[in-house]
Amino acid sequence: MDAILNILVLGFACLIAYWWATQGLFGAVLHLSCVVAAGALAFATWEPAADLIASMPALVPYARGSGLLLPFAIYLFASRYAADKLAPDNLNFPHWANLSIGGAFGAAAGVLTIGIALIGIGHLHSSRDLMGVLGATRSTTSRGQPDVRPAALWVPLHVHTAGFFSGLSTGSFKPTLGDATLASHHPNLGEQALGLHRDTYSRTGWLARTTANPGSISITKAIVTTEVALPDGQTMGAYLVDLHFEGGASTEGQGFAISASQLRLVGNAVAKAGAGSGIGYPLAWAQPNSGGGRTMFMFDDIGHFMSAPPGVQTLDVTLVFPSAPFPATAPPRFLTAMGLHLPFPTIAQQSTAADAISMLLGGTGGGVTIPAGTMAMNPEDLTVNDSIAPANADLNNIGAMDVKDTNYLFQGLGEYEQGGFRGNKGIVVKGIWAPPNTRVVRLNISRGSASSIDLWNDRSKIREEVGDEAQLALVDDLGRLYFPIGYIHATATGDRRVTIRLQRDGQYYQIGTFPNLSSSGSDKLYALFTPAVGRKIVAVRLGASWVATTELVVPPPS
Repeated sequence: MDAILNILVLGFACLIAYWWATQGLFGAVLHLSCVVAAGALAFATWEPAADLIASMPALVPYARGSGLLLPFAIYLFASRYAADKLAPDNLNFPHWANLSIGGAFGAAAGVLTIGIALIGIGHLHSSRDLMGVLGATRSTTSRGQPDVRPAALWVPLHVHTAGFFSGLSTGSFKPTLGDATLASHHPNLGEQALGLHRDTYSRTGWLARTTANPGSISITKAIVTTEVALPDGQTMGAYLVDLHFEGGASTEGQGFAISASQLRLVGNAVAKAGAGSGIGYPLAWAQPNSGGGRTMFMFDDIGHFMSAPPGVQTLDVTLVFPSAPFPATAPPRFLTAMGLHLPFPTIAQQSTAADAISMLLGGTGGGVTIPAGTMAMNPEDLTVNDSIAPANADLNNIGAMDVKDTNYLFQGLGEYEQGGFRGNKGIVVKGIWAPPNTRVVRLNISRGSASSIDLWNDRSKIREEVGDEAQLALVDDLGRLYFPIGYIHATATGDRRVTIRLQRDGQYYQIGTFPNLSSSGSDKLYALFTPAVGRKIVAVRLGASWVATTELVVPPPS
């Protein structure tokens, strides 16, 4: 398959060269000018175009690639159309000049066109390799670190194209206002496209998320120290960065699988890697463990990924980047994380080794303190229950809902009848799917006397105080938060329908995203969660306010 891709890439480039050689020298020069102009405009508008596409959640995995490819196609069509109208007639040159010099200009246009196409395709959500071609990636020879040396193609047109437009961005096409250029914001662009951008967890055709939702990753703290001890015994100067990941960086709400290739610290890039290069990838990270403390791990194997304890939908980690690539006069400018550019905070002074240890291993998660006077909720309002009751459904009428493990609802929207005929047992919906080592828990947030807690400003003013954007969460005995994955809404009037909506990427964290209920209290509304097995749920929170206390130990499946 890799030979086929190489032949296709070279074949298309040669075909473009041949076409413009036959069209003449003038036409070839004109077309190359259009390709250069369209490419420069496409790269200049890449970020805003990708952000616009990413505003539609379903298109986020494809925003980075299509944000380059679609504008390039539009700009090239528009410039070609304008050129044909402004210069409708050809110029006569000797036949040898048309074939040789025209062919050379056509070949240059072919290289740039195919190169941009490869860069765009390389930023789409797809497998790590492209038709069997595996470019820059983590390898065993580089001890699990990103290796930018391998050549992905016989003739790496994507690397040549990236280098050409990066050179233009700092040369004749340098911006008049500001200093943001393609070279400064996207160093090693060719290697990122094939294929560090997609170098993540992959098993049996399943690929973890490669592009995070806008706003789902943030830097909460950063320090620089001359001495930090790594788990393998190394001691070095390092930048330590605390990152917070929301559900939009997880893979369909099933957890996190993030590699060193997807996290890159960038300063003034002058080389691809090494001391003084201005580019650094993390060597290690610290993350919460199942016991409530924090553990350090190394990015020293291709099978090592950042993850999260079962049931946790957000993740806080500390990354360790070597400081050697960043001279004191050229500190890091930004961090790229799963396609997002995060401005790096200014660090006024160096921190000590003790500060580094505290940042890496501090926050042992020794428990949670609930304010005195917080009401105790009715135990019946928080239960382990993965059924879809009071609804009944089978695989023939699940609506716009995806299923997993054949008979369990995973994600989407469905409206079902209450009670009724179940149908064949083989196609009956058995319940709501939960990730491994978690259980589905439902919280009764109905209005009125149907629930012991009030989130509707009827008996308390918590919701009014925190606002509709406050996040609803269960809190376990380690202080970890579990956010809703959706809801079940059962109406008691009319056709008595049951609406089930599941969205595992964080859409239903905020209380204002749940359906409104009438003050009569006749309808039932349950928020759905998937906390970890073995954890003890001790409270319900809305934003920063404590709603109620409870005691529910999440049991393993029977």
